[in-house]
Amino acid sequence: MEANNKQVTANSWNPAEVRMSFFSKPITNKRPCGQPLSLFQVYRYIITRRYMSETEQLRTITDDDKARDFKGQHFDYVTPSGVFSYCSDNSLVKHSGVLSMDLDYLGNRVEELFQLLIHDPMFQTLLLFRSPRGFGLKWFIHIDLSRCDHRTWFQAIRNYLMHTYHLEDKQVDKACGNPSRACYLCYDPKAYIPLSLIEYF
Repeated sequence: MEANNKQVTANSWNPAEVRMSFFSKPITNKRPCGQPLSLFQVYRYIITRRYMSETEQLRTITDDDKARDFKGQHFDYVTPSGVFSYCSDNSLVKHSGVLSMDLDYLGNRVEELFQLLIHDPMFQTLLLFRSPRGFGLKWFIHIDLSRCDHRTWFQAIRNYLMHTYHLEDKQVDKACGNPSRACYLCYDPKAYIPLSLIEYF
């Protein structure tokens, strides 16, 4: 990581203070829109009907390339790992202390893994929701950057997920290791956030 004032340690980290940049569609827009969002605000965006129509329409598209293009054009996104002046690793303003893991191609294991991750013994789930196409999961957890940097955490947790939950290489997206990685917001009325975190807001 860059300067120490951009890092977040376990002693100073508070989930209520987490902020991440919000970007209006399309994905080619790299300038953040409005004020940074809290974890709870992101959760509220996901469980309300804000993205219901787009999510339902996306899930009718069977061609992978067309689905990718549709997502890029019709879904807003956030940068879970922090606040950025531009969607680029070099434009980090403040790291959130959050890492988002992208699990793909889960098939009929989506709901099983949803429950397993909620009760994961090593990492507290801060936010968990089903991916826009419904084939995967987005898992937000805390990382302590005083112990190692963002990319090292990502690789360690990727290995942990593959080993612990018997996931294949393609099922834990290896392209999501950079801090400015975008995470699409979609409709999931059953998204999870711990009750212990809701009381902060």
